Amino acid sequence: MGIIDNSLKLNVISEVKVKGRLLSDVARQYGISAKAVYQWVRESDQQPQQRECALMGEIAQLQKKIKQLNNELRTIG
Repeated sequence: MGIIDNSLKLNVISEVKVKGRLLSDVARQYGISAKAVYQWVRESDQQPQQRECALMGEIAQLQKKIKQLNNELRTIG
C-alpha cells in the first residue's frame, strides 16, 4: 500500500473514531464503500492486539536467549 493510500486510510479512520462520524457518511465523502471503511476501522482496532502478541513472543525469545547466555557464562567462569 502506498503512502497516499495509507494516508487515506488514516484520514478515514480518524473521521470515524476521533470525530465520531458515521461510516456511511465518511464512505460517501471519500468515494469508497462503507464495507471498506468498516474493515479499515476494524483492522485499526485489532492492530494493537496483534502488536502486543508479537511483542510477547519476542520477549519470550529474548528471555530464553538471556537464560542460554547466562548458562554459557557460568560454564566459562
